[in-house]
Amino acid sequence: MSLPIAAMPKILFLAANPKNTTRLRLDEELRDIKEGLRRAQQRDKFTLISHEAVRSRDIQRAMLDEMPQIVHFSGHGDGEAGLAFEDETGHAKLIDGNALADLFALFADPTEFPEPLTCVVLNGCYSEVQANAIADYVPYVIGMTQAIPDRAAIEFAVGFYDALGAGRSVPFAFKLACNAIARTGQPAAEIPTLLNKIQPPTPTSSSTSPLPWGEGPGVRANPAEEESRTNAIPQGRTQLYQFLLRIPPAQFEMVIFDLNPPKGNISPGSAPQGQRVPELLEWLDSPIGPGLEALRTSLTNVLYPQAQPGPTGAGSRNISIGTSADGSAVISGDGNQVNQSYTINIQRDRGDGRG
Repeated sequence: MSLPIAAMPKILFLAANPKNTTRLRLDEELRDIKEGLRRAQQRDKFTLISHEAVRSRDIQRAMLDEMPQIVHFSGHGDGEAGLAFEDETGHAKLIDGNALADLFALFADPTEFPEPLTCVVLNGCYSEVQANAIADYVPYVIGMTQAIPDRAAIEFAVGFYDALGAGRSVPFAFKLACNAIARTGQPAAEIPTLLNKIQPPTPTSSSTSPLPWGEGPGVRANPAEEESRTNAIPQGRTQLYQFLLRIPPAQFEMVIFDLNPPKGNISPGSAPQGQRVPELLEWLDSPIGPGLEALRTSLTNVLYPQAQPGPTGAGSRNISIGTSADGSAVISGDGNQVNQSYTINIQRDRGDGRG
């Protein structure tokens, strides 16, 4: 079961240019983004909501009112000190990365929001610090590694949303946005950075979302930043919960089979995956469970199987996935040892085109 994605993604544009900071052309950035989305192929499938002169309390109110899938901040950043929002007098009030990360984590939780926050764009100087903190909870986060000129920031934003409006993925949109800066002749195309620490939502074949988020775990825009596939498995319990909700049912069944929980701890395969995931985590954390590290190992084995010596090689397992009369997945195999490599044979029900 894939995490539900909004049929009409909502973009929340937050702008702040306090009185005691350099004046930025934030209105021009907003206008050009709106114009690009208005002309886009999928213009009827996006909603853009803007809030200006944003104060700290305005962020939470806007998030609660709009429940966006994309948050775009436009304004000033000051590295470790934080992003510059406004106080009650219109002067700068810095909010650090941890505070922003904790806020956005709440709205990225699929148990609270069926269409959670999936992308955050911090279009302000030195915002990589905040981006790194937020990326622990939100699948795609964009920040700036250093000061970025106003013109370059606008070009980046326009290129990014032009691509999303054309139905491109977030990694593609990021690359196009960087190229948009380069085409202006400004030496700033290397300043934006895209972080993707956790699994993004994966649309199902029946999804009506116009927004293909990406290609799977560990997606990165810069090949130099690729991590090993093992490192793509989340570490935190909340992230593991979200990750398990998103993987296909057949692979989730393989994880259950690999971990071999005692009968009665996990509902049968006919139950919704959203019901079985918390049951699995509760058993893993219990005194009789093997712990979350065993889950990470199992996920690595299932999602990224190593090269096999052959179906009958030492230490291998043969697992078959079939479909029962009620449509649930059926797993069969010849072993039960966790951390063993195995060969996978998938039997697909070709009657309705579903694997």
